[in-house]
Amino acid sequence: MKIFVVGAHGQIGQLLVHKLLDRGDTVTGGYRDPLTQTPDPQKNFRAVELNLAWPVSRLTELFAGHDAVIFAAGSRGKDLLGVDLDGAIKTMKAAEADDVGRFIMLSALDAEDPAKWPEELHDYYIAKYYADEWLIHNTDLDYVIVQPTALTNDTAQGTITLQPQRPSTIPRADVADVLVAALDSNRHRETIKIASGNTPIAEAVKS
Repeated sequence: MKIFVVGAHGQIGQLLVHKLLDRGDTVTGGYRDPLTQTPDPQKNFRAVELNLAWPVSRLTELFAGHDAVIFAAGSRGKDLLGVDLDGAIKTMKAAEADDVGRFIMLSALDAEDPAKWPEELHDYYIAKYYADEWLIHNTDLDYVIVQPTALTNDTAQGTITLQPQRPSTIPRADVADVLVAALDSNRHRETIKIASGNTPIAEAVKS
């Protein structure tokens, strides 16, 4: 599968690129500065410049020929409107214009329910809420929205639950594995909520 990773320089994005390459996919990573990357042609990897401030038409050129787009970008609170909201919607529009077969969206737990938003992350959740709403109600993309609970850099467990409770956590490495598993899953236009649990990731995500 030929996959474009938006936000390939982020913590989850970096893990995601390696996991996709390890399973044999052809990967294009979108970076603000692609010169910081070292492509390995033997692993079918290409680093390209990607700025989510660009117009949709330019993103459409980048996504052409890809089977899937994974949106794993985040501004870490520095540009919530430009990256987490507007940038996300631009990638959806570009993917749809290119007839990309699969769109995987990294979101946040309970983004659709304002009553459950952590107060300290309120603005971030606003961006995630409207980005997810656009994907669900304004596109025909074959999407899976992945909503993880609080992220950690702990060692991957390889197991999750789809019924997370607060407070809970999940390693970023497990989130990356869920994003990969979602590509080939039988889930279509679905949202899945995840936290560390006892079910193997492949089993939990497949259907």
